[in-house]
Amino acid sequence: MHILKKSAAWVWILFVLSPVVQASSVDQLEQFIQQLTSLEASFTQTVYDAEGEPLQESTGKVVLKKPGKFRWDYQTPYQQLIVADGEKLWIFDSELEQVTVKKQFEALGQAPIMLLSGDKPLHTQFTLKPLGQREGLAWVELQPIVKDTDFQWVYLGLDNKGIKVMELRDNFNQATQIIFDDLRLNRTVADALFMFTPPSGVDVLGDQ
Repeated sequence: MHILKKSAAWVWILFVLSPVVQASSVDQLEQFIQQLTSLEASFTQTVYDAEGEPLQESTGKVVLKKPGKFRWDYQTPYQQLIVADGEKLWIFDSELEQVTVKKQFEALGQAPIMLLSGDKPLHTQFTLKPLGQREGLAWVELQPIVKDTDFQWVYLGLDNKGIKVMELRDNFNQATQIIFDDLRLNRTVADALFMFTPPSGVDVLGDQ
């Protein structure tokens, strides 16, 4: 996980930890997901190439509400808004003045965002492997049970507040890392936040 200096390879290293310590990271993750009803946070997203070199960094805000609703708002270096209302997925690119709309289930399927906003138990979708504690975070490796996904592994790092880091490894061994800050959990979030109406004058593509 790239939150640690020169750490792109550490997830491949065998952790020599006691079984009790190892088990706690999976237990902590499952408890967090089970108790989660909503999440609000700022995020920094960095894409790395297969050699661990950063390609692009983005920042923004995210709000999600179970089941199946989220609002992912990229603010820098470009603006893009992704909204899931439980039935449709809306992607608004303000620079292109274009909105793409898709059926949410077909568009997302086993996408990692559904880890947080979905309502299915983790063990029905992933094989969970505890990686123990590392620099204050409890790490878990998740490998999709369904193999025809765009990613091979998800690594989650949790602190005492909840999820801190999500890292995705795709089929080309590129990594996308998301670091969450200012985490606010299980607050009342209005459904209206996840309603999206395309702005006047933009092109709308897809299934409306």
